[in-house]
Amino acid sequence: MKVYYMTQKTIKTLLLIAVAVILGIAAWDAWHTHSAQGPQYNNVTPLLPSAASERTEGLNHYTIDVNLDAKNHKLHAVQKVIYTNKEDTALRELYFHLYPNAYRSQGTAPFENQDMASAYPNGFSAGGIDIKSVKINGKSVSFEVTGRDNTAMKLILPSLLQRGRKLEIDMEYDIILPNSVGRFGYGDYTFNITNWYPILAVYDKGGWHTDPYYAIGDPFYSDMADYDVTITAPSSFTIASTGAITGTDKQGDKQHWTVSAKAVRDFAWVASDNFSVLQEEAGDTMVRSYHFSHQSGQKALEYASDALSIFNDAFGLYPYGQFSVVQADFFIGGMEYPNLVMIDQTLYTSMTRDILEYVVVHETAHQWWYGVVGNDEVNEPWLDEALAEYSTIMYFEKKYGQEVKDKVFNNMVKAKYNTLDQYISQGETDEAILRPVYEFENEYVYDILVYGKGAMMLDALRQKVGNDAFDSILKEYYKQCAFTNATTQDFIEISKKISKMELDDFFDEWLIPRGDDQMYILAS
Repeated sequence: MKVYYMTQKTIKTLLLIAVAVILGIAAWDAWHTHSAQGPQYNNVTPLLPSAASERTEGLNHYTIDVNLDAKNHKLHAVQKVIYTNKEDTALRELYFHLYPNAYRSQGTAPFENQDMASAYPNGFSAGGIDIKSVKINGKSVSFEVTGRDNTAMKLILPSLLQRGRKLEIDMEYDIILPNSVGRFGYGDYTFNITNWYPILAVYDKGGWHTDPYYAIGDPFYSDMADYDVTITAPSSFTIASTGAITGTDKQGDKQHWTVSAKAVRDFAWVASDNFSVLQEEAGDTMVRSYHFSHQSGQKALEYASDALSIFNDAFGLYPYGQFSVVQADFFIGGMEYPNLVMIDQTLYTSMTRDILEYVVVHETAHQWWYGVVGNDEVNEPWLDEALAEYSTIMYFEKKYGQEVKDKVFNNMVKAKYNTLDQYISQGETDEAILRPVYEFENEYVYDILVYGKGAMMLDALRQKVGNDAFDSILKEYYKQCAFTNATTQDFIEISKKISKMELDDFFDEWLIPRGDDQMYILAS
């Protein structure tokens, strides 16, 4: 998720107002005691044994060896994918996403026009990926770079791949990193290496999903896979990554980082020669804070640890042995990846610490809603974003009490929704939550409806079914859909089953209304 600040300014104002209100009624700094220590990488469990199931067996496997040329802002990588056809049909081709190609020109960069100056503070800088070679089962094959903005690659298979059969795909590629402080690129302090390698597109009942890198939302959709990655970087650098860092090997001015990640949707990493690292355990998970602002780095660790503990109890156990919160050159607030979240470095100040808590907690919630329970973030973005937003509200309720929860909800969710009219063009207002990212008029409307109104819907569901049933719905949704890609219908059916209520009309009224004649009691 990109935490929009309406793009920054308006929402930051709302957040500061909300914090001021909350500070008037609660001791905001009544923190738990935390004891942090420096990083230790030995004997970290990549995946908790209790999470193992048939859903995590036989996953596609990526092996990637990547070298960071920090001086020239480039990556060179070789990659092997062991792919198993688990579909109900034989496959003639495979598709991979090539997300870095969206950064090749100003016209294709995944930012709205008003965000370009923030994304490229030093002026536009191009990036992209060049595929050098592709082999299937050891034999060179041709490939086609295709899709809008050349963000997909099509491989024609030598023969039909029947269900249950495997093949090996080897690639070599070079990546140019843009001087951009969005998800992908580099800034003054960090290299943000996310959505960077060729990743298999999802094949489902709708066929291959080769959606481009839209500027609105988090336009990604991926299946679980296993990863073994070796990262080579300057020896002065520290690496934060998806998965468990299982070993390091320093050779001269280079260092090799060996990483294992089991049953994750993506692989992301952030590199910096400015990081300090703090860590502490939260249950069975080692939580790390990578930072270059010590006091706020400690707070980020605390917020992430508290959120993990609260969400473990509320939804079900986080099934991984590690989680990292990373201060980064990243202008959009926060962004989630498996086992790792990037946080805007400007939030690491005493003046923005309360915003830092909100953003860290929201991104941590995404480890459940997106990370473990996946969804099509292009076509059903509400499913993870609204759940993560309302989970954040639940965190404040469980940590600080009902009164603080109500204040946060009113000032950060409902107040946002009440600004909707400011961000729509003339004409009929479409308040539908359930629609693809590319159908939203702009990022402001997307944020207000998907995050704000989506969280309001979940609060209304809680009021309708009762607290106990609502808690059970979230637990059951997590249990049933863990390590899969869930759908809106999955959430609705589980809600109906647990509550023993007919909820189709309720969800229809919230998810798919059109026109401004709809009345929402929570919006008042």
